[in-house]
Amino acid sequence: MKQIKLFLLTLLIITRLEASSNFAEANTLYKAGNYKESFKIFQELAKDDPDAAYMLAYMYEHGEGCEIDKEEASKWYKISAQGYHEQGIYNSSKEVEKKTKKIYSSLDRLEDSQTQETIRQYVQSLYNFKAHNANYFLPISHRYGGDYADTNGHEAKNTETEFQFSVKYDFITDIFHFGEIYSVAYTQKSFWQFYSNSAFFRESNYNPEFFVTFPTSELSDGRLIKAVRVGIAHESNGRGLDEERSWNYISGSLFMQYKMLFAELKLWARLPDITDYNHDLIDYMGHGYLKFRLPYKKHFADLKLRHNFKNKGSAELNYSYPVFGGDNLFLYVKLFNGYGESLIDYDNHIKKFGIGFSISR
Repeated sequence: MKQIKLFLLTLLIITRLEASSNFAEANTLYKAGNYKESFKIFQELAKDDPDAAYMLAYMYEHGEGCEIDKEEASKWYKISAQGYHEQGIYNSSKEVEKKTKKIYSSLDRLEDSQTQETIRQYVQSLYNFKAHNANYFLPISHRYGGDYADTNGHEAKNTETEFQFSVKYDFITDIFHFGEIYSVAYTQKSFWQFYSNSAFFRESNYNPEFFVTFPTSELSDGRLIKAVRVGIAHESNGRGLDEERSWNYISGSLFMQYKMLFAELKLWARLPDITDYNHDLIDYMGHGYLKFRLPYKKHFADLKLRHNFKNKGSAELNYSYPVFGGDNLFLYVKLFNGYGESLIDYDNHIKKFGIGFSISR
């Protein structure tokens, strides 16, 4: 297990630190001179993304990945301009980007272009990190059923604070010309007994991953199944000895869409451990999950169902809605009922309700 931990950590470092075609991916393909593939992705995104609409217009104008078409170029330039207008006068992320660019432009320029590029990356932090799973902070996470395991002699209260940090980095694409995206990701979920006298951390779970995503548009019409993902991952609570909870697994996922309903079917298989800390973990975690996501106007809900077909499983419902008129801060509500809420309590049936905020959906 230690060797696999070291391998995954090394992989994260070596690769510098979604399952969908996105602007960043299209932009990477464009910069690499793969105009045909980037043009396809910009076409898919253009109606909803003014940046993609602008790139599509530019490519029509200059015949990159398509025939020169001045009328289409003019059409998409207008759509792009309208999209920027509809996003509102003030967009916090774009404002931050503008301010960092202003700082960069104020610096003295150096003759060496590579040094100058390094300075630009440093000042503007342009490293293509994205949200992986939801990033949330729940000041109130209340257990109304089940029992927690004791932590170093501390008795856990029913109400605590829960938060999750999750990012991914797409580091290379299209090695085998299937349009595939290679990614590393890291997710950490922590349970903080903030309302206890000692305010200790009851549990933290650490989950590094490596996976490859294949958009099915490269292989078929992609009408129902939009992408396929395969990966390898490790998850543990980092405690060691009797309180160690960890496992390594390989997984495969299908990402599907039917109108405004999105679904993910993920299956996994546990890999052998050098030391078997929790041999029955799969008996409670099962061999995968089925997740449904439903966006409706500004509302977004997802339901994750897990079952081992032996009367052990879980259901998790999450709901988010933008607050304060922005598009990067959301009210976040979480309901959980079942096994595997955290690794330390994977074999305890927990019922919880949490409310707070998230910065990604």
